[in-house]
Amino acid sequence: MSSPQHSEQPHTGNVKQSRHSVVRWVFLLLGSIFFALGIIGVVLPVLPTTPFILLAAGCWARGSKRFYHWLINHKYFGKIVRDWEARRAVPRYAKWLACIMMGLSVAMLFYRLPDSKLWLAWLTAAICTGVGVYLWRLPDA
Repeated sequence: MSSPQHSEQPHTGNVKQSRHSVVRWVFLLLGSIFFALGIIGVVLPVLPTTPFILLAAGCWARGSKRFYHWLINHKYFGKIVRDWEARRAVPRYAKWLACIMMGLSVAMLFYRLPDSKLWLAWLTAAICTGVGVYLWRLPDA
């Protein structure tokens, strides 16, 4: 008997697809763009993967049942989406990676910006701090 974690049945999720075809096409296009950015984020450490995959799932849930089901059952990305939808949970490694990358980005801003533009670095640091606090308050996946 197999365990529930290794079930052979695919996850179907809650699809809230729009009734209007133009809106569905917009969500399909946005989901595809976000998914592409997430894939790029796998190989470029400065671009996050998880937020873009979650955005793609949200768009595809409203624009394309087929793409949404494909994503939530995907070998690598499916667990991220299912954990988010079920418990708003983010993997601990994603939290660490996001905070490290935000910290490095803010440090680079403080180093590179002229004194007259330092307010941008402080604003970015405040936003990144808020994002970090939000991330760490979420449950671990």
